[in-house]
Amino acid sequence: MRIHVEEYRGYRVAIYSRNDHHAVITAPGGNAAMDFGIYWPRSTVVEGAAICLERAMALIDELTESM
Repeated sequence: MRIHVEEYRGYRVAIYSRNDHHAVITAPGGNAAMDFGIYWPRSTVVEGAAICLERAMALIDELTESM
């Protein structure tokens, strides 16, 4: 179950798990999660969900700059 959903630059970011946060990013107009392999945005409980969200947004920035 997701605990937070936010839209950023047309991409949707959903953060799952209250304990070990990880973000799932979907492309604009899509529902399929993008696979980033080892670069998947994550954070620990101590870092919190906000850090995970920041990492996901930074990854989206990198994606949009390279296009």
